[in-house]
Amino acid sequence: MGSAGALRNIVRSLSVASSRALLPRISTNASMAPICFALPSPCKPPQRLLPLWSHFHSLTDTRFPKRRPSERPRRKRASLRPSGPYAWVQYTPGQPILPNKPNEGSVKRRNEKKRMRQRRAFILAERKKRKAQLQEANRKKNIQRVERKMAAVARERDWAERLAELQRLEEEKKKSMA
Repeated sequence: MGSAGALRNIVRSLSVASSRALLPRISTNASMAPICFALPSPCKPPQRLLPLWSHFHSLTDTRFPKRRPSERPRRKRASLRPSGPYAWVQYTPGQPILPNKPNEGSVKRRNEKKRMRQRRAFILAERKKRKAQLQEANRKKNIQRVERKMAAVARERDWAERLAELQRLEEEKKKSMA
């Protein structure tokens, strides 16, 4: 998939090179000038005169290299950073490091790591909250479903009682009429 762009560049440079008329380059050559201008067609040098490496210059040009994915991200101001360690810790061999000058105080990216920890803790807390909310909503839905079923059963029972009462009244009416 990535090689398609390189092939397209090669084909494009080949087609541009073959279609371009190179009159200034040929006119400097004295031996070819009369032959070239005597021909009615536009003057083109043979393909073997063009150096092969000129088609691939865009692939090998390293003046402005593209950013390639790497293991460590590129720092913004890498050229401005002075050489040497990030922080110097005073230390004399054989003596313990003083507690007021610890090595921990010079940890690189301390604030960034702190932000990352806080962000991760916040995300986990929000995830717990969402999980609790979801469980509560599911519990309420289940309770409502059970209540609806119980109400339906009660309606059916009431309707059955009402139907039995109506049938009894109908029979009494028939008896009184007869």
